[in-house]
Amino acid sequence: MYSQKHLFKEIWSKRKHNCFVCKKHLGNEAKTFYFAHVLSKGAYPKYKLLHNNIVLLCRDHHYQYDFQGSKDDAKFDKLNEKKQKLKQQYHGAN
Repeated sequence: MYSQKHLFKEIWSKRKHNCFVCKKHLGNEAKTFYFAHVLSKGAYPKYKLLHNNIVLLCRDHHYQYDFQGSKDDAKFDKLNEKKQKLKQQYHGAN
């Protein structure tokens, strides 16, 4: 079975280790909190193991995106655009 741990290892080996929002270098060691689901696992569980539903975020931006909201914060515009595109791709929803 394809696991989240396996997915994270693949992503880490293929992508630059930079935060999607602030471009900060995340170092060379993969840490679970760097991997953020664009479409949340709770609301969209069937997409949790898709490469294009995962972005790398620094700890601060991951926390802010997940728990403090990002709709009204311009620094998250690119990530929110990606979220809308994924919703349209997978759901045909806005």
